[in-house]
Amino acid sequence: MNILVAGRLGRYPERIMTLAERGHRLTYVTMPAPAQRPTPDVLPSSVPQFRLPAGPAGAELTRIAAEHRVDVVYSLKNVWDGSLQLLGELLDAGVGPVVRHHKEHFCEPAELERRALTETAGQIYINQESWDYFRGAYGVSDASAHLLDPDYLPARYFTDDLTGKLRERDGEPHLLVAGGVSSTRGRTDIRELCAALSRRRVHVHIYGGKYIGPNAQSIWSVDNAHARAAYARLAESGYVHLHDHIPPERFVAEWSRYDAGLMHVVAQGTHEVGFQRMNRPNRLVPYLAAGLPVAQQRGGQEAMERIVRQEGIGFLFDGYDELADVLHDRARLGRLGADVLARRGEYTFERHADALLEVLAGYAGRR
Repeated sequence: MNILVAGRLGRYPERIMTLAERGHRLTYVTMPAPAQRPTPDVLPSSVPQFRLPAGPAGAELTRIAAEHRVDVVYSLKNVWDGSLQLLGELLDAGVGPVVRHHKEHFCEPAELERRALTETAGQIYINQESWDYFRGAYGVSDASAHLLDPDYLPARYFTDDLTGKLRERDGEPHLLVAGGVSSTRGRTDIRELCAALSRRRVHVHIYGGKYIGPNAQSIWSVDNAHARAAYARLAESGYVHLHDHIPPERFVAEWSRYDAGLMHVVAQGTHEVGFQRMNRPNRLVPYLAAGLPVAQQRGGQEAMERIVRQEGIGFLFDGYDELADVLHDRARLGRLGADVLARRGEYTFERHADALLEVLAGYAGRR
């Protein structure tokens, strides 16, 4: 197939090259992203790449599709990354067929999102919970709906350089939190968790150096001074450790030292309450690659609760005392970690690439 990849690829953009390795020709097109994610995705020079300016783009998209003999358009993936604007241009120009892979959104119905999920040839949702939500929001079609997470990790990052546990040295459990943290009362606000676990002699390791919150222009960024200061104060306890971002090549060697990986805490009374019910966070697969069982809080994140139960990749907890109890249970965590290591090969992008290609092939050539 000749596949036009349209939008933003998210973390690990190189994984899309798996489709090329399986004999398909890729062309990539994107439009300017919003201020939160200004850096464009970059693919190898073997892939024709077009970065279109903001504004009407139908004529250029039509030319690109004709020149590269596009069989199907693969559009992805979030409402805030600029990809919906590009998708609207594709639909207006009649370039297609388009398959939309839709992940993060605000649970706030909007016209471009409705078009993305009702006027495209096919739609891929990240899980059953997301599909159910859009049934109610837009009356989306069942006939053209598919389920597949877009954020599996490339297999080359599932390395074998596992490291001994830190608890073998200090006798205390260590919990990993990968990704941004905040002080906004949302799902990334772990201030209360850090304080509670410090009192129970549980170490919390926060990776990424991303402190989420609005800046002076009310644009959400990852360098919020208030959040940064709040976590710096928590680190004074000696049980909260702030680490810089690390490349995925180091995930296994660095993170396998820890005992479990925290997903998100349950958001209370914020704009994130709706979406957290269906979210499948990016951090999930890197945790599994490092052999870490997943710690998932009950009470608002139904999709992740179901995944943890059904796939046997971690444990659920209510309050932070229960979380601390499980983390201090060395035997239980050992069993859970062994189970994750035995199954981690199921979570590579390569393992799921054929399922994605099957969906795209089902629409290729349609008009």
